[in-house]
Amino acid sequence: MRICIAGAGAVGGYLAARLARAGRAVSVLARGPHLDAIRSRGLTLHSGAETFTVEVAASDDPAELGPQDLVVVTAKHPSLPALAERMAPLLGPDTPVVFAMNGVLWFYGDGWEPSGGGMVAVPRLDPGGVLHREIGADRALGMIIYSPNTVTEPGVVHNEGTRNRFVLGDCRPGPSERARTAAAALDGAGFKLEVTDDLRRTMWGKLAVNLSTAPLCILTHATGADLVADADASHLVRRLVEETMAVAAAHGFDDIGANPEALSRPGSRPQHKPSILQDLELGRPMEIDAMLVAVQDLARQAGVATPVLDTLLPLVTIRARMAGLYGLAPAATP
Repeated sequence: MRICIAGAGAVGGYLAARLARAGRAVSVLARGPHLDAIRSRGLTLHSGAETFTVEVAASDDPAELGPQDLVVVTAKHPSLPALAERMAPLLGPDTPVVFAMNGVLWFYGDGWEPSGGGMVAVPRLDPGGVLHREIGADRALGMIIYSPNTVTEPGVVHNEGTRNRFVLGDCRPGPSERARTAAAALDGAGFKLEVTDDLRRTMWGKLAVNLSTAPLCILTHATGADLVADADASHLVRRLVEETMAVAAAHGFDDIGANPEALSRPGSRPQHKPSILQDLELGRPMEIDAMLVAVQDLARQAGVATPVLDTLLPLVTIRARMAGLYGLAPAATP
């Protein structure tokens, strides 16, 4: 089976290295110095006490890689529309496309209705409908990431996780043969892979982790560990967990596996800069819409108050705009 990792940065590089080492036919879509390094020296992964280098086919042109049996997109949300418009050469008639991403899934509103009804579409996540047009629900799968990785230099990825885990599911709720087939292609490569029939519930659980530190890290350049070590900051972390849980509950997800006390106590978070802070420091477009603004959209659709998020979000967007890394997409009218 031919597997392409589209956007082989930190998480994508980790997956590509693990899959290639496990003997899978892996190619990567990358760019710039990272692509040049992978082509000339291979892709290196440091993970705990283990370091290894693999050779993978690498290009910035999907046409050079050709049709794949499975595509795993690890590019971040701001890059998805442009990437989707270039992906046709990778796609056979039935090629599934797995989106491994943080934040609210771009297909969140597809194929389901929250408890009690109500609007769930978040148009800002797919401006102009590009992702639905070029990829569509019939191909799309999602994968929630529990794996902290950093590109430390071109062609080199450092993994800081002790229990790297990915949760895979269909974009439509319920059992999915497509998800099970994709999982079989990815499993057994040195990370834990789970399949869920309820991907949105898993998404909300991860959002409670990410959203509760992301805006504070952007504003302070602190790690999650730094935040929960400070009594005042840890209170804000807890409040953000609680607000995320309230929005999830309004959409019918009462139990997302998040514990506000556990997620805000000292020692509960790693000494790792979240990816959205890494993007700020490296001058890359930031996932503010998918990670933060979309949650605010969904809160307002459901009539849920999010005062801490509402206070921090304007400061975050100003910070990102001043760095030239964020332009807000037009908001949906609830």
